[in-house]
Amino acid sequence: MIKLQYKSSCCRYYIREHSVTVVEGKDSVKHINRIITSNITEIKDLENCKSLICDANGKITDALEISSISGQLLILGIKENAEKTRELIVSGTHWNEDVKIMNGDGALKIISIFAKNQEQVSNILGTEISTMGDDFWIIENDSYILKVKLKNDYQVNILIQTDLIDSFINTIEGNGAELCDEGTWDTHRIENGILDNEEYNQGFLPGELGLDEIVDLKKGCYPGQEIHARLESRGKLSKKIMRFRTDSRLDVGTYLSNTGRKVRVTSSLGNQGFAVISLKENSELKINDELLISTEEL
Repeated sequence: MIKLQYKSSCCRYYIREHSVTVVEGKDSVKHINRIITSNITEIKDLENCKSLICDANGKITDALEISSISGQLLILGIKENAEKTRELIVSGTHWNEDVKIMNGDGALKIISIFAKNQEQVSNILGTEISTMGDDFWIIENDSYILKVKLKNDYQVNILIQTDLIDSFINTIEGNGAELCDEGTWDTHRIENGILDNEEYNQGFLPGELGLDEIVDLKKGCYPGQEIHARLESRGKLSKKIMRFRTDSRLDVGTYLSNTGRKVRVTSSLGNQGFAVISLKENSELKINDELLISTEEL
């Protein structure tokens, strides 16, 4: 099978767009905890937590990263879903709670820096990343740095004010970092099992995207909780996201395998990508009696 890779000698960076919501007030954690799938009641300062928002049918409507920074909750979500998610957050506020919700769209950006070698990333930043934890931001000058745990590569995310981006980019480019295009970023995330909007915005259940670890069924009710609990108790999950590889091109879309089951390709580089596939399929399957696909866990 052909395997695409970006040049291993390069350290790349990619600027990512997110919705930005800031929530503050003494009841802010309790309020947000009622809406999301994970439990953040014990969130610590500078801690970064992943979570989801689901609808009443248990399907994902937004994927969030929630951080506690100086007494505020910083919530990063899918840019296209910002209005709907913020409406949900506002509408769920109780009249007697101390909660203030602010729209921060456009104020902050995430810059992801990645390479095959950990030392390369450290040299670009001028900061040693090997001693960083995976779940807490490190404050460095005017930015926040978070090391990301990946399967194959090394990556850090930089949280930075939009008006400071140009200066920051000049610094990292001066240290040898190169801006990557969307195709190179997609290659990196597919090789490392990083899900993105292409997966989150398809109406999947958390388990179908392998996100059970950020669904806490014991924390109390949240939108979709009853569906998630029922699926867990009955063990009825029927499909799951996989990485596929093939010798021919397979574009984003829905296909039928030779067994008559759906194969939903969510991200594709042509000959590799992500697809949600029935758990009854073998690790190799065919489409239209011709295209052979091999699959593997993310």
